[in-house]
Amino acid sequence: MKRTGIVLLVGVGLFALVFAGCGGKEAAQGETAAAESTESQAADAVTGPTQMEATDAASLQEAVGPQGSWIIIFNGDLTVSQEITISGQVYEEAGAEAPRRKLALYAQDENHKVTARYTLTLPRLIVKHVNTRIQAGQVSGNVYVDADGFELTSGATINGNLYFATQAQRDSANMSDDSTVMGKIGIGTVADAVSGPTQMTVTNASTLQNAAGPEGSWIIIFEDDVTVDQPVTVFGAVYEEPGAEAPRRKFALYAQDENRKVTARYTLTVPELIVHHLNTRIQAGTVAGDVYVEERGFELTSGATIKGNLYFASQELQDSANISDDSAVTGKISIGTK
Repeated sequence: MKRTGIVLLVGVGLFALVFAGCGGKEAAQGETAAAESTESQAADAVTGPTQMEATDAASLQEAVGPQGSWIIIFNGDLTVSQEITISGQVYEEAGAEAPRRKLALYAQDENHKVTARYTLTLPRLIVKHVNTRIQAGQVSGNVYVDADGFELTSGATINGNLYFATQAQRDSANMSDDSTVMGKIGIGTVADAVSGPTQMTVTNASTLQNAAGPEGSWIIIFEDDVTVDQPVTVFGAVYEEPGAEAPRRKFALYAQDENRKVTARYTLTVPELIVHHLNTRIQAGTVAGDVYVEERGFELTSGATIKGNLYFASQELQDSANISDDSAVTGKISIGTK
């Protein structure tokens, strides 16, 4: 009995070892398969780049999309003809506490001092990414924010209106004291936006500033002389039609017949006209007052007159202007800012 028991125990032990060996082999195979699966997933995963440069509409939309970078670099002014959406959930680095994005609309030296500021011009910028910062430069166009933690910092400017989808999102935003929103700050969504009219007629100061603002028309019609007693600013990014290459505005200070021959010229009398809009044209009539140009592509054409001084914010802006031979500035033309 004793010997038999030993044989039985040995048999059971051998069986257990064989069973354990088979089970271990299966477990090892399972672990290998899991490891291979993890390696495959890791190989398929792509870590987003730290930074991407925006040089045109395609590279900009790629950079601000869900597979883009947390910091979007600009090396100069950029104008695009379509709205751009910042989306996704992009982290600065692995293990970062929260996702964030930055539009770096500036250049800086080795001491992080801003040496140049750039402008992004577009019909609309839609922010659907949390903790998005616009830093140091300018966005010309209306901005719609539908995410928490929006920032406007380091002297950045929105040359247009700024809308938040909810009051909570507005409350979560941080806009530094040295930054500027030239238009209104309100509650509204892109769905609430209405395409601007092609033309608006000016009759007084209120209709003039509405027409010249970011939700005004590309062509501003005068049907008579108009006098206003406060400065007027032309700003925003208004396009003649969807898909137009660049925004533009026209002060149509004249009447014309069916052959487009000028039949009457009108005068806008204003203390100061401040042009903060790309490709703004004063055509055929007269602006009585000083004009300050702070954007590229200014035009004075078709026998138009500025009865006052004309100032450009920089030599570059003056060089980009077109003043026709039949137009006139009665005062000085020089470099200066408002």
